[in-house]
Parts: sequence; C-alpha cells; structure tokens
Amino acid sequence: MRGLKAMVIGMGVLIIVGVIFLIYAIVQKSDDDLGGGFGGDKPPAVSSVALPAGAEVVETRVGAERIVLRLRLPDGSGRLVILDAGSGRQVGRTELIFK
Repeated sequence: MRGLKAMVIGMGVLIIVGVIFLIYAIVQKSDDDLGGGFGGDKPPAVSSVALPAGAEVVETRVGAERIVLRLRLPDGSGRLVILDAGSGRQVGRTELIFK
C-alpha cells in the first residue's frame, strides 16, 4: 500500500512539473520583439521608398517578412518593389516587361 501511495504522489509531482515546463515553453515560443505590447521600448521603424515620377501603386501584398508593391509606370510597364517588413528597407526590385 505504501508503494502505491508513493507511486501516486510521484506521478502527481511529475504531472505538475510537466505542466510548469509546458507553460514555460509556450511563453518562450510566443515571445516577440514588440517589447511587451503597445508602447514598448523599441521605437517604430520609419522609412521612405523613392518611387519613379508618375508611378502608381496598383497592388500591395504583405507577408510575414516582405512587403511587395506592384507599380504601374508612366510608360505602361510595371515594376515590383520588395521591402523588408521589419525595417521598410528596399531589398529587391523586378522590372515587368509586357510583350
């Protein structure tokens, strides 16, 4: 009977330790760079992107790490401008040529 009690107490302790570890792991995985939510320590990223004169933004696609702007240029051609979502810095450009 003592062995059964010890086993039940031991398993109860293991369950509690496991739940604590699980909560700790969830908190570590959900930690983001927002600095604790709104009004964190990090200032917001401010940037500017130079577009050609007369260009029109036709479409914007936002992903986890990239922002893609589809432009229509005055000569009728197109361009994709690829921005880093975190900094707003231009990381790429693709000319669209229509044939």
